[in-house]
Amino acid sequence: MGGVLLPAPMHYWKTVESAHNLRSGSVVETILSNDFYSHFKLFEIGQLTSEDLDPLFTHIYNFQNNRVGDVLPIFAEISGQIAHSTLLPEMVELVKSLRLAGYRTILITNNFYTDRARLLPTIPPQVGLLFDDVLESCRLGLRKPETKIYELALERNKLQPSECVFLDDLGPNLKPARAMGITTIKVANSQQAIQELGNILKLDFSFPPETRDCIPREILPVEKVNDIITRRTSSDNIVTAIQKFRHGQSNPTYYIRTIKGSQYVLRKKPSGNLLPKAHQVDREYKIMNALQGLVPLPKTILYDEQTLDTPFYLMEYQKGRIFLNPSLPELTAPERRKVYEEALKTLATIHSVNYDKVGLKDFGRSDGYMSRNLKRWSDAYQMSKTEEIPEMEKLKAYLKENLPKSGKSTIVHGDFRVDNLILEENEIRVKGILDWELSTIGDPLSDLATFLFVYYVPNRLKLLPGIGDHSESDLHRMGIPTIKECLELYAKYTNTPVVDPEIWTYYMAFVVFRFASIVQGVYMRSKLKNASSTEASMLGPLVRKLASEGNQMISKLHASKSYGKLTIIPSGMSPKAQKYYEIVRDIVHNDVIPLELELMEYYEEGENRWTIPNPKIEKLKEKAKTLGVWNLFISEHIDPDQKYGKGLTNLEYAHICELMGRSIFAPEVFNCQAPDTGNMEVLIKYGTEEQKEKWLVPLLNGDIKSCFAMTEPDVASSDATNIQGSIVRVGGEYIINARKWFISNASHPKCRICVFMGQVAGPKKSRIFQQSMILVPMQTEGVKIVRNTHVFGSQDAPGAHPEITFTNVRVPVENMLLGEGRGFEIAQGRLGPGRIHHAMRLIGHAERAIDVMKDRLMTRIAFERTLVQFDSLRKELALSRCEVEQARLLVLKAAHMIDTVGPKEAKSEIAMIKVVAPNMAINVIDRAMQQQGARGLTPFTPLASFYVWARSLRVADGPDAVHLETIAKIELKSRL
Repeated sequence: MGGVLLPAPMHYWKTVESAHNLRSGSVVETILSNDFYSHFKLFEIGQLTSEDLDPLFTHIYNFQNNRVGDVLPIFAEISGQIAHSTLLPEMVELVKSLRLAGYRTILITNNFYTDRARLLPTIPPQVGLLFDDVLESCRLGLRKPETKIYELALERNKLQPSECVFLDDLGPNLKPARAMGITTIKVANSQQAIQELGNILKLDFSFPPETRDCIPREILPVEKVNDIITRRTSSDNIVTAIQKFRHGQSNPTYYIRTIKGSQYVLRKKPSGNLLPKAHQVDREYKIMNALQGLVPLPKTILYDEQTLDTPFYLMEYQKGRIFLNPSLPELTAPERRKVYEEALKTLATIHSVNYDKVGLKDFGRSDGYMSRNLKRWSDAYQMSKTEEIPEMEKLKAYLKENLPKSGKSTIVHGDFRVDNLILEENEIRVKGILDWELSTIGDPLSDLATFLFVYYVPNRLKLLPGIGDHSESDLHRMGIPTIKECLELYAKYTNTPVVDPEIWTYYMAFVVFRFASIVQGVYMRSKLKNASSTEASMLGPLVRKLASEGNQMISKLHASKSYGKLTIIPSGMSPKAQKYYEIVRDIVHNDVIPLELELMEYYEEGENRWTIPNPKIEKLKEKAKTLGVWNLFISEHIDPDQKYGKGLTNLEYAHICELMGRSIFAPEVFNCQAPDTGNMEVLIKYGTEEQKEKWLVPLLNGDIKSCFAMTEPDVASSDATNIQGSIVRVGGEYIINARKWFISNASHPKCRICVFMGQVAGPKKSRIFQQSMILVPMQTEGVKIVRNTHVFGSQDAPGAHPEITFTNVRVPVENMLLGEGRGFEIAQGRLGPGRIHHAMRLIGHAERAIDVMKDRLMTRIAFERTLVQFDSLRKELALSRCEVEQARLLVLKAAHMIDTVGPKEAKSEIAMIKVVAPNMAINVIDRAMQQQGARGLTPFTPLASFYVWARSLRVADGPDAVHLETIAKIELKSRL
């Protein structure tokens, strides 16, 4: 790897010497010295890691060179960059060419572990895609030049030494291989190595790796091709080579090179019997010629129907990158996203061209495109059918019955896919669009559906690779935009509305049918021995699979309609809610979660934790405000005019709130943190205009914080009618005396207002009319924070859960909420939506715990097995998934009922989620903690803080026994 696929590490060590003022060459001297080299060997066989070796190297280096100084970054820096290393492009092309030519490629590398946990990557991500087998010294416990590692490579790949060529930059590594009978090449530089290997294998690596030698039935008459090119250019521009491009199932495409170095591409109709109106290369040439300079295209040269056995056209060869796999494994996550964005921009450019002005008015009819296309592909399928496939007939019938109305007409590429794009070699920019055979004037959404077809194709199909098995989370991690994001990007680039989901389903089902018909045609041609691809004979079973996928899309659409208003998945929400969902997800995953450990340290140990809110959280709040994801919790149920919030339903916010629950720090970023959310809802529902102006507005702006003072140490506060804080009216004021504790958020430096619950002195109507709620400014004389109570050993800065005394606290009568004796009524109104927030955040906690669990199961090794191999741990994972899904559905039902029939009618469901959600979260988090071992009890994972919150809510939200009693009463009443 180093010195062949990557620059040798000596180059990096020279930069270290320069940066640290070390003597030139001294680093390698120490590595090879008797004092150090034995440790280096242990390093290469995985017994030491970079974390171990750098201090050891520095110690020996300092001793040998009379140096005093910090640890030198000799190995950790190199290995830490492995995951982001880019292999030498010329060597990547070489390996690709070898594999495409049928050779087996094997990598034998002396490498090492970076971290002591041995979890970080040890090879660049590209390596697994380029090599059939990889032997890593650190994983095998063997290293070059030990003979055993070469023997193992031969044994694992069932090879004889005489069948192999070995390339390395170090002579000592080549010597044992040569002694075994392996042909060796000492690599001084890439070009020398490529040249030598080409001589040994008698291969010309100067051809594009996507090309191959023509098999006998594909060979073109060289003299005729030569005549065409010399007449078009000059008499001495003689053709020296003709190769065939490997990919492409339809029209045979050839690479041509001349003695002067000119490069061309010839694309022709297949030979033999063909279906009518298929393989219209004349149309392909016409549209490419017309669009020169308007969209990225290779330069067209000529069209000819006479010279060869079938019509063809000639264009210039464009050197660039073609990605055959839509998952783009060769690229980084940001590069993958850029590819998809550039592709969609290019598609929008095609659709923006005025076809009348470029002379393509007669290139196709502007009406009835989908109807004509359905007939075309139905007829094509019938003519190429080799067996009856009921799934295809069912899909065809649906498409015929549900044809969309004719809409906008544009130029349509007809087969717009990632693998039909040529990208620049050194940047993500489309420089050419290929395969215009199916182009016409028609419906642009059919092009968009063709481009997104890969999202519905399984990953495992080699002949038609897709990304259909990846979840949305997978796609986000990979950097590939989701279908929804692609539709939004296309709408943005074309300045059109986002396509309706039901209409989109039709277009996708149509594209599936079209591809199935194309595959059927290719498969039939393989039976007639005139298919362009040698792999075409393997495509038969794929037709049925594709048709089944199309029918499944339609079934899902019908099923989603039958679910009614209960939206159980985020993609079923309104477009507005989905937009907010995506923004929140991006901020939580990309901004908040990476900060967690730093925030935990700040709030547990930071000297300013009680006085200064964390600056990075404050900055993220501004971002959330700017993007419009602020105060999302205010539902249309309490704010129908959207005066204060975004008009989401409780059900929609429940989905978004789950995202916020993936980090304990996330809700505050969006001003959706308790207890402020409940207090703001109280002010919206019950506050006077003056109270709203003074306290609600700054709370909505995030300028101040609030607390809710209910729990008292002297009474069982789970029964709200027990609350006895004294409120006495004296003239135009109330005088308050009480002791409260566990008053969350009261210690926050921005806490300015307290919603206080107590009893007004005087006669009472009944127990449920004896409590009142009143607004108490926290700076009022007589309000004293006695102590910040520890909860599970933490004071939970900056808000904490303090004990507070109220001693002769005087507030104006105007601060009373709703009226005397209305406190219990307010409390019940406050609890409904707020419990949806708590419950959905707990779902988010549990989902994140499952993520942590999966990561641990896949990477941790105990008793010589990864944890995922233990049946009991897999069952714990499965049980956790079941419990999360059950709890989520119950929470969503409760949210839906609050939206539709109100909190009072949803009383039983609200009580249920108060029991189910915390207990579920505790179980799931506890399993994840147990699988982590001691680490699960620390801030190094979110599990410990999740556990504290989940367990605390079984008290803070009222004890299970109270909620169960409520459920039982309602249940018994409903049955009598």
